[in-house]
Amino acid sequence: MIDWLYLAVQAAALAMSAWFFVDTARSRLVSRRHFVGVAVLEALLLAQLAVSIAIVPGEPGEGQALFFSYLVTTILVPVAACFWGSIDRSRWGIGTVAASGLIVAALMLRIHQIWEFQIHV
Repeated sequence: MIDWLYLAVQAAALAMSAWFFVDTARSRLVSRRHFVGVAVLEALLLAQLAVSIAIVPGEPGEGQALFFSYLVTTILVPVAACFWGSIDRSRWGIGTVAASGLIVAALMLRIHQIWEFQIHV
């Protein structure tokens, strides 16, 4: 796992969450600019997946299946939250997308732990 990419994903997920929680407090609906924010996060997550596919098979430790299952789940969470948030027309629609950023940050922390303690030992 490349540390600067991991930190970029963490920063993007937390910044997106903060932005969306402010919009939740303002009772805004999910709009195109929110989709752009999620798309930036997804681009970083897909870059992390591509780097992981290149790096992980050559590492000696165990846990590759667990690592990739967490990574794929992390990629799917913001997409599912955007879908859910766009069909929920209440003020909490954007709140679900905001919460997905916190979930992504937590999952990335767990992925980093799997990398450090089970794969790259």
